[in-house]
Amino acid sequence: MRNDSAVNSQTTAAFARLVEVIRTLRSQNGCPWDLKQTPQSFHPYILEEYHEMVQALNEGDAAEIADEMGDLLFLVIFVAYMFDQQGIATLSEIVHGVADKMIRRHPHVFGDASADTPEQVMDNWYRIKASEERIRSRDSLLDGIPRSLPALNRAQKLARRASKVGFDWSAPQDVFAKVDEELAELKEAAAGESPDRIREELGDLLFVTANAARLLEVNSEAALNETSDKFERRFRHIENGLRSRGKSLEAATLEEMDELWDEAKKLEKASR
Repeated sequence: MRNDSAVNSQTTAAFARLVEVIRTLRSQNGCPWDLKQTPQSFHPYILEEYHEMVQALNEGDAAEIADEMGDLLFLVIFVAYMFDQQGIATLSEIVHGVADKMIRRHPHVFGDASADTPEQVMDNWYRIKASEERIRSRDSLLDGIPRSLPALNRAQKLARRASKVGFDWSAPQDVFAKVDEELAELKEAAAGESPDRIREELGDLLFVTANAARLLEVNSEAALNETSDKFERRFRHIENGLRSRGKSLEAATLEEMDELWDEAKKLEKASR
């Protein structure tokens, strides 16, 4: 039987131990590399560890998930500790702040509001979030969407935010015509326009495609990653198939590679 009190005590002790490790690393007698770091210098490491954690989650190995999640947690707490050292916000303020926010945005759990479906929960979330002072003081409806997000995610978030005030297509079918229009413009640009125009038209096509995914309630980043995984599996099948024939990629013909690609597709369908 689960003992919540014991679990809470263990979690508190583990968190305190992690903070003490970070405090030691950042002390004058600690690690020169860690002592040199700033919140800004940690940005690429956080992104890298986040993506490694996502890959571990997709692969489903429990030990790998725990390891990668620990790495990401370490970096986040490390940055929070640096903010504490700089006098920007204490660790206690940061942790209590996010706890207060989650309680405030879940009144159906911690208050007397009701929300019986995930859609009602999200409606409440956005309404409460919009009423908060930090959000109300923004100059633009689009403020707060980080430019550092993966491009497809950013595109979907920007358009979703704009859709809150009715600036949107009414149905997925309506955006399909825009996809066709942007594809035609890209073809036209590719036929003789400058590289800048080609890049612009390709960006327009990607943006509209990401929004077609949004209207279809598909996460475009996840969908593209799944397709990239599929491409990688099939291309590895080509490599292995050629290797079994004593051939290299460089020596193989396109026809041979296409044959193995089709074979990989058939194997995938048979295993479903």
